[in-house]
Formats: sequence, C-alpha cells, structure tokens
Amino acid sequence: MLENDYLDSSEFTKDQKQEIELGILAGVDVSVYARPEFLAIQMYQIRTGLEDNLPVKYYAKPEYDWFQMDEIKLGLESGVDVKKYASADIPFDVMRQIRLGLEDGIDLSAEKNMAAGVLRQLRIATINGVDITKYVKLGYDEEQLKNIRIALEKKIDIGPYIDVSMCGAIIREITLGLEQNLDVSQYAADDFSWQQMREIRLGLEKRLDVNNYKKKLYSWQQMREIRLGLEENLDITYYKSMMYTSSEMAKRRQHLLKSSRHTHADTKSSYNNFMIMTSSDGMKANMLVIDKGIKIPKEQILSALKENNVTMGIDYNMIDEIAVNGAPAEVITIAVGKKPKSGKDGWYEFLFDTNFKSKPVLLENGSVDYRNIKCFEAVKKDQPVAYYHKAIIGEEGYNVHGDIVPGVKGKEIPAIKGTGFKILSDSITYVAAIDGKVELNGGRLEITSLLVLDSLTIASGDVNFNGSVYVRGTIGNDVRIKATGDIIVDEFTESAVIEAKGDIILREGNNAGGKGYIKAGRDVMGKFFENANIYAGRNVKANYCLNSNISAEEEVQIAGLRGSLAGGVIHAGTCVTSQYIGNTVGKVTYIQVGCQEKFENQMATLNKQEDGINNELTLLRNAYTDMQRKFPPELRNNNPMYIKIESAIYTKELELKEINKNREIHKADAVKNKAAKVVITGTIYPGVKVNINGATWNAKQTSSIILKKKDSNIAFYRNI
Repeated sequence: MLENDYLDSSEFTKDQKQEIELGILAGVDVSVYARPEFLAIQMYQIRTGLEDNLPVKYYAKPEYDWFQMDEIKLGLESGVDVKKYASADIPFDVMRQIRLGLEDGIDLSAEKNMAAGVLRQLRIATINGVDITKYVKLGYDEEQLKNIRIALEKKIDIGPYIDVSMCGAIIREITLGLEQNLDVSQYAADDFSWQQMREIRLGLEKRLDVNNYKKKLYSWQQMREIRLGLEENLDITYYKSMMYTSSEMAKRRQHLLKSSRHTHADTKSSYNNFMIMTSSDGMKANMLVIDKGIKIPKEQILSALKENNVTMGIDYNMIDEIAVNGAPAEVITIAVGKKPKSGKDGWYEFLFDTNFKSKPVLLENGSVDYRNIKCFEAVKKDQPVAYYHKAIIGEEGYNVHGDIVPGVKGKEIPAIKGTGFKILSDSITYVAAIDGKVELNGGRLEITSLLVLDSLTIASGDVNFNGSVYVRGTIGNDVRIKATGDIIVDEFTESAVIEAKGDIILREGNNAGGKGYIKAGRDVMGKFFENANIYAGRNVKANYCLNSNISAEEEVQIAGLRGSLAGGVIHAGTCVTSQYIGNTVGKVTYIQVGCQEKFENQMATLNKQEDGINNELTLLRNAYTDMQRKFPPELRNNNPMYIKIESAIYTKELELKEINKNREIHKADAVKNKAAKVVITGTIYPGVKVNINGATWNAKQTSSIILKKKDSNIAFYRNI
C-alpha cells in the first residue's frame, strides 16, 4: 500500500491517520505500524522509536499495550538487553523494575513472576547493599519489604521481632523503636495495631509509664489521650477508664488541664467592715477593707483567718499595723504560701570528649597543626559511654491553709538515639556494644567500628569498611579506600580514591598528580592539597591548595598567614577564605561561590513530589471515607484493604512532612548561599576569575577585600 493510500483508507481513525502522516513527514517506514490493529497511542510509540533509529521489532506487536511498549522502548534507549523482559505476558510495572534493575547492573528477569512492588524493593535493597531475599521468599509484600529494607540499611536487626502477618506500618514502628534503643517487646505483638504501637512507642520515648495504657482493649485514640495526660503530669485516673470514649477522655483531660492552671474563682468570707479572700490555689489570702485607714482589732482579723483556715504565711506585722494605725490600703495581702520549686530536668553525662573535632590546634602563623589534631576517641565493648541522670523533684512548698504543695518534677528527656551502643537494665547506663570510635554527632550517640592499618599500597588491596579507618602510615598510588565512617591518615597520601561518609583527615596532606579523588560526607581536612580532586558534603580545610578541583557544600577555608589558593576550580556553597588567591605569575584560578540555581532545582523537585503525593492522598482519603460510609467499624477495622489505605495515608502524610522539612532546610541553605562571599585576607592576583551566584569578576591585584554579589554585579568591601 502506498503512503497516500493509508491516509485515504477508511480502516484508520483520525488519530491513527495523524500518526501515519507524522511518520511520513519524518521519513520513517510507516508500514511497520500502519495497521488497524494498532491503537493510535501504540503507533505513537513505534513512530517515535523509528525516528530515534531504535530496533522497534522488539515491541512493534499489537499484543503489547502502550505501557509495555514504553518500557521496552526505554530499555532500548538505555542500551539494556530488552529480551530479558520483552514478553506480552509480563505486566508493564514488572517490566519497569526489570529494566531499572538492568540499568543498574542488576538482573531481576528470573523473578519476573513476582509482583512489581516486591521487585522494586529487591532492586533498591541490592543497590543499597542489603539482603532481603529471605523475606521475599517468606512472602512479605512490598510495604513490609520496604520497611524491612529501611531497617537493614540502618543496621537494625529487625528479624526477631517481625513475622509475615505484620503490616508494613507495624514493621516501621518496631524499626523506629529499635533505632532509639527502646524496649520494643512492650508493643511488638500481634495484639496491637500499628497506631497503638505508635502511642506506646511515643510514650517510651518520653519515659512515661506506658503500663497505664498498654492494653489492647484501648483504641489508639484512647491511648493518645492517656499519653498526653501523662506528659502533662495530670491525674489520669480521672478519665483512664475504658468506659470513656476517646472524645470523652479528651474533654476530661482538658478539664484537668484547666483546673491545674487555677482558673476557679476565689473563696470569700465576710465581716461587717472587712472581707478575707483566698485564691483558688490557696497560695494567697487578701484582706479587703471598707475604707482605707480603718482600724480593725487584731483578734477579729485572727478569728477571720482561722474561720477561713488560713494558718501559714500570715503577715503578723501587717495585722499589728492595721490594728494600731489602720489599714494602709483597701486590698491587703495578709498571708502568702511558699511556692514549690521546679526540679532539674533530666540530663546526659557523656564519658568521652564530645567536642574535640571543633578544637583544631592553631599555630602562631594562623595555620592548623593537622599532625596533632585529635580526630577520634576509641572505646571498648561494654565500656560505659554515657549516664542518664533522671529528672529531680524540686523543693516542696505550702499554701496558706498549711497544705504541702509538692515540688515540681523536672522534665524527663527522651532516650538518646544512635547506633553501636546498648542500654543496661537500669535504663540509665549506656555502654558500647562494639569496639570502635565514639562520637556525638548532631545529638546522636554513634559508635562505629574502627579499622587500624599501618599503611596502604596497591599490593595491600582495596579497603571497603563498615565503620571508620585509621591509617598510621601512608596511602600510595592507585589505592581505593572506602568507609561508612571517618578516614584518618597520619602520613602522606598520593593518587588514591578515598571515600568516607564522615570526615576525611589527611594529616600530612595529599599530592594526587591529578588522579583519583577524595570524597567526604562531611569535612575534608589536610595540611595541603596539590593536583587533587576533592568533594566535601560540608567544608574543605587546608593550609594551602595548588592546582586542585574542589567542591564544598559549605566553605573552603585556607588557613594561616601563608595560606594560598592557586590554580584549579574551587566551588563553595557559602564562602571561600584564603590569605592569597592566585599568584604573581597570573595562575588561572576559578572561584565559584553560591548555589542559587541548585536551590531552584531542589525546590522545583520538591514541589513536583508534593503535587504527586497530594494527588495520591486525595484518592486514598476518598477511598477511606467511602469505606467508612459503607461499612460499620466492626467490619472495616479488620478489613485488610481498609488497614492498608489507613497505613498508606499515614505514610504519605509522613512523606509530606519530610518534604516540608527538606524545603525548610533548603530555604535555610539558600539564605546562607544568598550571602555567599569570597574573603581575601591578603592579596588576590590577576588570573583569578570569580563567580558569585551568577555575577562574575576578573580579578585585579587587590588586597584585604571581601567580595559579595550586589544586584547583578560583584561588590567590594574592605576586609578590616
């Protein structure tokens, strides 16, 4: 059939003819897809594949739906072996997971009969280096596997606490408890829903006596009201009975809360010419007289006080003053109780130096002595690392009626989070669970394994260690060393690949000859860097740096009176500081500061993610409401679909919170990046090119200045 015949044929719809016409105009062989059995959307996939010179024979078949065609096409575009999944009996979402796996070097084609969600978790787990295959074989579903994977990625042994009957949300609650070293045995049972588990976990976090509500007959809403009452130091016996609904509990809790704030009217007792008023909390008694200056016999005042049961804190001098000279005012404070004192809040005593990393040894010339800087503190298994000191009750007081008013107990603070330690049965002593390196990082107590090596050469082999690595000697050429913690090297390093999720400290510096790279999740520090490639999740610090490519999310700091930054490309999120930048011979040096474009991209990504989650939430909430309308509580509460929807809503709401949290973090970073600057304490030389958030400047020899962006230009400020 000729091309024009296709367009004249009554066998094709308008949309089909449009795809054929577009193919003719593009110069492709439309006979491949110009068949009535192909839908227009299928024709579109084949046509665009032909235009991209793809071997469309793998999917140009009517038995493939549009989604399947798309997955095969994407596989062809990325160069994977599509024969591993190009079969009409494989659902498109399974195809997708096999394709994505192949793109990451993971072959999941043997598992094509598994659900797509299960394959997805297998793929992600493999990428992240954890093994979930035994849980897959036991029949765990996608949501369960997702939470198991997250636990394993956090090095949490969740296996003893879970079984296949637990939904994903339950596994998540157990993980959260184990992550905080809580006694999860108090709630990790089939008797509790995930919401009930959450309330018990939150109570354990706040060091509350969860036995007050750890009963399966309580709904999670009832548990919440009791938990909140315990947090507010209320007498929960007033409402904890199971006869009360959660709404009734909430009303009673609010009533107790208001009562504790002394909102009742004062009590009164009246005489002919004066009145005694006692405050509802009993802490003060006032005397109201008819006229200022009136004299009232002492015996009358004492008698009135006795009738009102005012026995403590009485101002006898004032009573004598009124009896002899008359009342000094119309309202007189006649008795005052002693207020109880607030106790001390709970606190942690750490048995190691928690701040040594912020104390580099500064020399007289302003440079840093990396040779003698303290980089870590080692501990042995079972060695105490911290004690928790419980909150203390303050000194008691009394009211004007002589009643003792108990001292106020300080607040207990949550159990410290972290890894590598255990809490003894006394609930206050924290000990190391392993031999390793201990530190307090962002409020988390972290003890990680420590590998100590004499030196590393290519003959030694590569190192990939789950923990921190301490090398007493040198690291030679072509060595690869990776660690999940810190890497500290005492001597010189050469063209190696050095990666750490924590800090990298090279005491004697690095000369890489332009090979290899150094990459840290936090700071990279060293005496010097020459011909090096460096990336730091926070800061890069050195005494001088030559011909290096450096990227730091926050600052690049070159210390000392002789600190020099010359050659290479230097990028920092907030600030570059150095005594000298460039040199007298005009060494080309690129300085880039600020990340405005990165921020805009991050915000666009978060907004897109938020829109997607909100769309999903709308569908889930509609389904949730529909099931509530159709089924009574006794039926829907045990309905697996209802439980899954409820869990999914909770998960999506958590994801929204995480997005908002990340958005605020990015906004804070953007504020810092907006104030990005280059600080020259000595001299900047010609040959240096400076870019601050898109504004550029070719340096002229200038001394002691600060460079910032102002409007669309770079402004100069004197560095005093």
